[in-house]
Amino acid sequence: MVHAACVSVPSQSQRRAIEVTDVTASIASIAVYNAASIPIGSPWADSNLQRVMFEDMFGAGVQQPVTRTVAMSVPPHARGRNRLVSTIQDFPLVELDEATESGVQPLWAQSTSGTTSPQHRMCWTVDDLIHYGASLWIRFNDPISGYPLAMDRVNRERWALDAKGLILLDGHPVNANDVVYIPGFHEGVLQFGADAIRDMKQLYRIVRQRIKNPAPNVVLKQTGGTPLTETEIDALILRNAKAREGENGGVGYASEHIDYQEKGASADSQLMVEGRNAGAVDIARNIGVSASLVDATAPKASLNYETSEGKNLEFVDEDLRLYMGPITARLSMDDVTPSGRRIAFDLTDYTAKAPSPTGPATED
Repeated sequence: MVHAACVSVPSQSQRRAIEVTDVTASIASIAVYNAASIPIGSPWADSNLQRVMFEDMFGAGVQQPVTRTVAMSVPPHARGRNRLVSTIQDFPLVELDEATESGVQPLWAQSTSGTTSPQHRMCWTVDDLIHYGASLWIRFNDPISGYPLAMDRVNRERWALDAKGLILLDGHPVNANDVVYIPGFHEGVLQFGADAIRDMKQLYRIVRQRIKNPAPNVVLKQTGGTPLTETEIDALILRNAKAREGENGGVGYASEHIDYQEKGASADSQLMVEGRNAGAVDIARNIGVSASLVDATAPKASLNYETSEGKNLEFVDEDLRLYMGPITARLSMDDVTPSGRRIAFDLTDYTAKAPSPTGPATED
């Protein structure tokens, strides 16, 4: 089973046989390009400069821009992102001739001779689409056919679009034939989902403050008699704390002048628990995945039995399609793939029915 939007395909004769020397030269070109023009940097780097002095410059009341680093520090967001990229990167890209896989596959799709693997390239392409709503690949073309022999992703901080929509690489215009611009189906969660990310960050700050300054669960209040000394108070607290941990069978002591008040969980604490879950649901909605994928519970959630095959198909249709669609659509265009052919993700293994551990069911 393959997944992509249907397009038409040309005859085999339209494809020129790719010489090994051409491929080797293209792979070498990528290595030289990466070594010479890509500065040493992390793929996790944000495209925006860090706003270290943001509040000093604009005041504490001004909302700081949400960067990828900030978004990934929110656990539900990281969970959703990691599940998406780890799943999609595992699907091979294949070229289709009408409805079947064509005999000659493009070497750029699964070549492992470059500086990065196809899986790593796909992982960070999906990451770009999630956060920025677009991704950019550099291409090294066959000098005769013009189709790409090898392609690699360009780190997001290295490219931008100018006011006219032209692509700038390292601040300079780039030839459209040398890159593949992959626009997503939305503008990126760092744009439209910034408020939900800020809310979750604020909620985590409150939780950390409560951890540092917790409210007591039990208060031992003296209601009469001679006031206890500091040493006696410490001893009484220690004895009751040990009893709550199970020492002496969990039996504690309080005199007639000591009122044992158990506070329990406050309404405020319960609201924080519910708030974290509601925030996680909003994060999942922004990314485009189900709440259960980020370990959150949506309102009126129910448990339904589903086969592994059914769950995988649902995951593809409802979650993965949002990010797989833009990639296959762009790579199927005529400047990358000959007219009449299309690029698709091969989902055969992922959606195949799992074999029964006890063998096929048969009648007695």
